[in-house]
Amino acid sequence: MTWLITGGAGYIGAHVARAMAEAGERVVALDDLSSGVPNRLPESIPLVRGSSLDGDLLKRVFAEHAVTGVVHLAARKQVGESVAEPTRYYRENVGGLATLLEAAAAAGVERFLFSSSAAVYGNPDVDLITEDTPCAPMSPYGETKLAGEWLVRAAGRTHGIATVCLRYFNVAGAAAPELADTGVFNVIPMVFERLTHDEAPRIFGDDYPTPDGTCVRDYIHVADLAEAHLAAARRLADGATGDLTVNIGRGEGVSVRELLTLIGEVSGDTREPVVEPRRPGDAPRAVASAALAAKELNWSARRDVREMVESAWEGWLLRHSGTQAD
Repeated sequence: MTWLITGGAGYIGAHVARAMAEAGERVVALDDLSSGVPNRLPESIPLVRGSSLDGDLLKRVFAEHAVTGVVHLAARKQVGESVAEPTRYYRENVGGLATLLEAAAAAGVERFLFSSSAAVYGNPDVDLITEDTPCAPMSPYGETKLAGEWLVRAAGRTHGIATVCLRYFNVAGAAAPELADTGVFNVIPMVFERLTHDEAPRIFGDDYPTPDGTCVRDYIHVADLAEAHLAAARRLADGATGDLTVNIGRGEGVSVRELLTLIGEVSGDTREPVVEPRRPGDAPRAVASAALAAKELNWSARRDVREMVESAWEGWLLRHSGTQAD
């Protein structure tokens, strides 16, 4: 079968595309290149420049590449930006998904994998977040991901499409330096940027009800995440029916202070972080239960947080100095 991967030249998308292609799956990538980078993809993976909002383009891609399954990653994903531009987020994230599902159904596609987010849960007061934890997103971004899940499941039931929704937690690291995250919206590259500018890293609040007072998060290596997508795609290809929603995380919490200590060890810059006031909406703790993914996908994370930081740092050095880390 042939998989269409939307957002396939993005940070996560390129990892997924490469993992699937290296495992022998036929893949075609679609990306509007607003944040995607074409040379993240090997020449063996066709790249179509365009948007999931373009129904005519999607129709051509499905026909020309004989697409039989979809992995949908393309979306806007900045929480703060979503608060400032909610209509844009609903138009692109939910509207683009609706257009894609319509095109997929018209083409007779029977397998659809949707990349969701832990943002659908909001700020639950639990030790481990399971798939049954109530969803209460706290931003338009999280709302669009939850609405996307609803839409995927509804379209799947109507059109006989088997679906999987992956709710993944905090993604970090790189499978290779050239695939590293080029944005500075996640905590690890944000810290790297401050160190590069000879500034101390920041901690937003150290008075949370956690062991060291800083927020605790579940970090997942992007290579592990890519393997989870491959496992889910193969579950669908093997004839799974109905719908499945699973968390993708390590099931282990790491505090912000612990993370900054590790970044200091890897980078060699061990300056003391600056503590600033809490940011609105930050949950004290957000850690996944990964039990269902292990059961349903036969998947579990293999890489630890040090590997995430080391690989991300190597990619950062490659991008900012033109050389890889020693």
